[in-house]
Amino acid sequence: MERYENLVFETREGVALLTLNNPDQRNPLTEETKTEMIRALDSIKEEGDIRSLLITGAGKAFCAGGDVKNIGRELSDDEIRQVMLKSQKLLKGILNLEKPVVCAVNGDAFGMGCNLALASDFVIASERARFCEVFVKLGLVPDFGALYILPRLVGLSKSKELAYLGTVLSAREAEEMGLVYKVVPHEELEREAMDLALRLASMPTLAIGRAKRLLNRAFDMTLDQVLEEEIKAQTRLSRTEDHREGIGALRDRRKPGFKGR
Repeated sequence: MERYENLVFETREGVALLTLNNPDQRNPLTEETKTEMIRALDSIKEEGDIRSLLITGAGKAFCAGGDVKNIGRELSDDEIRQVMLKSQKLLKGILNLEKPVVCAVNGDAFGMGCNLALASDFVIASERARFCEVFVKLGLVPDFGALYILPRLVGLSKSKELAYLGTVLSAREAEEMGLVYKVVPHEELEREAMDLALRLASMPTLAIGRAKRLLNRAFDMTLDQVLEEEIKAQTRLSRTEDHREGIGALRDRRKPGFKGR
């Protein structure tokens, strides 16, 4: 296992647990943290025994946003581009990971931290969690994929509300808006999130991964393109061990034992 300075990376029964670990600074996405997360995602992608990913934060905050060292500092155009390209590489690593991703939001998820959570497949939030597209308060547009993800989750009108006003949402408000899958008592967050990650890890993750890929692209494809991709997916998945296991379990009236193969 590689060593990380800003993360804790553990594996449990097919689940990779990735914890942002700079609680004194409220777990910002510094350049160093982003680099380590990209490395971790590359490892998770290649490790066949890892079937799902759970992301959370240490301490009272989930992730308070970007690198405070860059806030208020004049950056050249090229420096801004390089910082944002690294952020985008991390975002794409999560969105394109063909394994299910759960995010356990234990506290404030502001700015990039909010969009890090929304890039996952399921957000489980503590009752203490808060969400905010804080960028407008700094005279900036939401980034880290927000302008792509938000309309797909909550529609155009609500996206404008979040982007223009920088409204701070409670966990319950975020749930009602459709940003959060489930809100749980704070003391139950770790168990609830891990239970979901373990459940997903026990499922046919090749099929989930292909569904994730197509759902992420669905708004950018025509119906005919989606239907053609369905044919390609079913053709490939019908040859997998998991498909054969699912058919066998159905025939034998037993619980299937999927392996992600």
